[in-house]
Formats: sequence, structure tokens, C-alpha cells
Amino acid sequence: MISLNEHLLEEKMADLEQIRSWSPRVISKLETLIRTGDDYSLFRVNPIQYASERGMSESEAIDLFLHATKIGLFEMEWNLLCPACGNVVDSFSALTRLHTHAACISCAVSVEVALDDFIQVTFTISLRIRDNIFRYPDSLSAEDYFFRYFRSKDVSGSPNKIDTTLLLTHVQPGQSVRVEANLAPSVLQLRDYTKNPLITFLIGDQPGDDQLVRVQVVDGQYRAVSHPVISTEVRTGPFNHVIPQAAFLGHGATTLEIENLMDEATPLWVNNFVPDYEMEAVKLRPFVSGKKLLTTQTFRSLFRTEVIQSDEGIGVQDITFLFTDLKGSTAMYDQVGDAKAYFLVRQHFETLNRVIAQNCGAVVKTIGDAVMATFMNPADAVKAAVEMLRDIEEFNRGITEDLILKIGIHRGHSIVVTLNDRLDYFGQTVNIASRVQGLADAGEIYITDEAFNYPGVDAVVAPFAVEPMQADVKGVRSQLRVHKIAAR
Repeated sequence: MISLNEHLLEEKMADLEQIRSWSPRVISKLETLIRTGDDYSLFRVNPIQYASERGMSESEAIDLFLHATKIGLFEMEWNLLCPACGNVVDSFSALTRLHTHAACISCAVSVEVALDDFIQVTFTISLRIRDNIFRYPDSLSAEDYFFRYFRSKDVSGSPNKIDTTLLLTHVQPGQSVRVEANLAPSVLQLRDYTKNPLITFLIGDQPGDDQLVRVQVVDGQYRAVSHPVISTEVRTGPFNHVIPQAAFLGHGATTLEIENLMDEATPLWVNNFVPDYEMEAVKLRPFVSGKKLLTTQTFRSLFRTEVIQSDEGIGVQDITFLFTDLKGSTAMYDQVGDAKAYFLVRQHFETLNRVIAQNCGAVVKTIGDAVMATFMNPADAVKAAVEMLRDIEEFNRGITEDLILKIGIHRGHSIVVTLNDRLDYFGQTVNIASRVQGLADAGEIYITDEAFNYPGVDAVVAPFAVEPMQADVKGVRSQLRVHKIAAR
């Protein structure tokens, strides 16, 4: 029976409905999921898949879950995924705890990822609203524990290796279990993700003679009683597996005996597989990546207190920066006075913020009269830039002193850091984007080659005159190839 806090649910759904104007049935569909969905469907919800299944736009679904989290319907998780097997290596309730370095206890791969690819953001129903068995991994069945709790929902297609499960169970305190198998040259692994034990048996080409393999579980670790173990490394495709405990067996008839010497039950997965030495990164369905969330204006608006504690920041491999500035703003302040000029600048910020959000971008900060924004890709950034110039021109028709906008766009690698208690970006890509904006004159957009050559940009700039050129940019040794767009 579903344990549901009816009064609180009704209160929160009413609050959510009042936040903004949602598309038809958006709120009712979410309420139906909360009331009737099984526990797994309310655990680590992927907003992009949720949108696809319900005919919603991705942006609205992401906004829906962000607002639902802010008011206490859901809780947000930052999951660090293993690029080799797709398991959740680590999970964090807040960005402040996120790191990009870990070791996957499933496949013994060292994980070091950026915000772009294998940092997944999901949403789980709040315990204040509805209980959920996946909040209590110790109570799950062995199958749910290994294949639904630890493995990302978004792993798609076949696994990277031929996998045969020989045993999947919980071993009770003091209990021994036995597995008998006729093993071919392959790999035999015993896994329990709770306390990080893993032991690997490498089965060679030489035959074994009715092998008996005895393993004990002691203090949350596996101990091979019958065979000596070593630490070793195995390379499969792009991945290096650092195996802390490995032993060698011959092929043929084998009996495996596992004894639990602890005073608590331990989950056990015994699997036998043939390694795929052409292993590639696991295939995942589209999900909300860390980069996607940080370039979502709703996230930056609702979760301003989210910061990164890591001293070195967190890398993002490919992000697009857009900088704007007003030409002649100092003269405008002198001509119309501080109060009126400030009012006009604030209105111009509102216009730019709206355009940025509508084009899947997010404002990082304002610097005087300038705006720094990020986008998932250059096509969205260029589209936003064109719309900014159009909307500012329309805005100018109602005022006596024209606001003249200049825009620069660049794409590349960056580091997400915390500066002045807010999320910011650091690196040469940011510097170049800012200085490319400095090249622009009234009503111009300057775009670097890295951004201009992105698919879809050509279609956005097709109606305008485009002038490629070489430019000297402070802090860059060689000339920079840029494209001037006169969009006015």
C-alpha cells in the first residue's frame, strides 16, 4: 500500500500550480505519477525522459522538477556515473558535495569526468510526501539492489560484456552458499557494493582439477581462503581496471563457497563474463547533465546558494559563452542622469535575461552594464544574440536615448568555480569571449571560429551579412579568426 501524505501533497501541488503558467495537464500528470506510480518510477526521475513520455518540452519538464524540488515535492540528486558500466559511482544531495574523481566498485575503473557527460541530475520524491523503498537500499531484493539502485536507469542497449549471473542473493550472518559451474576461460567476479568488496578470479587457458574456491566475508571485505590474491590492472578498450584482489583459476568444473562471518546480511552477486576488449563508453539515454543544469536559468534563479567547494573547481569540456555590453553607456549617464540611466539599464537587463532564458541559456552575472551568459551550444547563443539586437531595437523606439548593444560569442573548455559565493567560470575561454565582445561595435555580433562552425549557426546567420577576419586579441598569442555579424 502506498504511504502518501495527502494533505501535504495537495498543498504542494496547489503551490506548484501557482508558480507559473504551465502547459495543459502538466500539473495533473505529475500528480498522477506521485499518486499511482511505483517506487522505482519516482526514484531518480530523468526529466528529459519524463518529457518524452508525456509529450512535454524538455525545458518545461526541467523547470517543473526544479520548482517541485524548491517547494519540497522532490529532492535533487547529482549522480556521478561510471563511463564504463553506467553504475552510479556516487550520489550527492547538493552540488557543494559533488566531485569528479572516484573509483567504480563495480568494474574497478577510475572515474574522472566533466560536467558534460557523466554527471547526471535526477529527482526523487520527497519522503515527506511519499515513502519509497529505494530510500532504503538494505531492504531491497538483491536484483533491485544491484540492477536498479546502483545502475543508472538511463543505460541503454546491451552491456559491454557477455554477462552470466551465477548467483544473486543475500547471504545471511553465519550462512554459507555454494555455486557450481563449468567455467570457460573468462572472468569470475564476486561483488557487494555496500562496503566496497570486490574479488576477481581470472580463469586461464589451462584446465583446473575440480577446483574448490573458498571466500569469506569479513569486516565488509572478501577474503580468499583457498587462493592467494594479488593486485593487478587490466586494460579493456579505453578503460584501465585497477583490480585490488585478483586470483587465478584454471578452466573447468569449479565449486565456489562463500561464507558470511559478519553479524549482518550481505548482498552477493557472482557473475561470470567474457571481457570485451573493444569496450567503449556505456550508452546512455539523454539525461540532464551537470552542464545542462548549470546553463538552465531556472536552476540559477532558484538555487543561488548552490556552490562548488572543490578548490580546483569542476571541468566542463564544451560550453558557449556570450558577453554583451552597452556602447556609450558612460555618456548616457551624463546626458540623462544616473537615475534614468540606471532605470533604462535595468530594463535592458530584463530584456536580455528573457531572451537568454528562452534560448536555453543562463545568466552567470552582470558586470556594470554588461551581461555574461552561458549556453549548451553556439547555435542557441547566436540565436539569442540576434534576438537581443532585435528586441533592443524595439525597446529603443519607446525611449529618447538609444541603448546600443555589442555582443561576443566564444566556445571551449572552462572550469566551474565558486566566486563571491556564486557559481562562476574561469579560464582562457572566458577571457577570449569577453575580449571578442570588445571587438564589436554598435549592433554587431562577433563570433569566433570555434562557435561559428558549430552545426546550425550558419542557418541562424544566413539572413545577415557575415564578414570573416583575423583579429588581435589581448592575451592570445596568435591572431584569432572571428566572424562579424551586422544584424541591425
